[in-house]
Amino acid sequence: MSAKPLVIVLHGPSGVGKDSVIDRLRERLGIHRATSSTTRPPRPGEIDGVHYHFLTEPEFRRKIEAGEFAEWADVYGDLKGVERREIEPFLASGQDVIIRTDVQGARTWRRKLEGAVFIFLTAEDREVLRARLAARGSEDPESLARRLAALEEELADIPNNDYVVINRHGRLEEAVDEIAGIIARERCNPDRPPARLIA
Repeated sequence: MSAKPLVIVLHGPSGVGKDSVIDRLRERLGIHRATSSTTRPPRPGEIDGVHYHFLTEPEFRRKIEAGEFAEWADVYGDLKGVERREIEPFLASGQDVIIRTDVQGARTWRRKLEGAVFIFLTAEDREVLRARLAARGSEDPESLARRLAALEEELADIPNNDYVVINRHGRLEEAVDEIAGIIARERCNPDRPPARLIA
């Protein structure tokens, strides 16, 4: 049975370790991470074209008008989205693509993608999630409060996913192993249509 490239949509609460999991999957599988574009300014250590494509709001809106975005949204007052060039050429060359998003993005991708695999990444329980988010220290108090308030909305989306993976503290490789297994299995799943953008 021939394998077919996948789009994996990985989402879950802030602070659950999505970036760490994706970094390991890229090292292990050579999977392409679809780099999002955003109008927010870079945080310390972030590199344009690696962590995000940092755009001005006029640049972002020009790309919207030109139909270059597969998905975009206003997230906490900043525009954020994924351009088609981050997905379509890679699928055409047979390469898997992983999209890191939030619950709002996952809802949109369910309308925009056919044949995608939706994985919800979470921690052991709510208290661990709250502690991880607070410990990051990358949010101002207002942003932290918004993200904590969004936690229940994120968790309520669990039933809408194909898989739920728990990233337990200090056991990152177990979560990576599990997702790598899901990818291998779904690439050969005869019931899953080929991944493609449908809108």
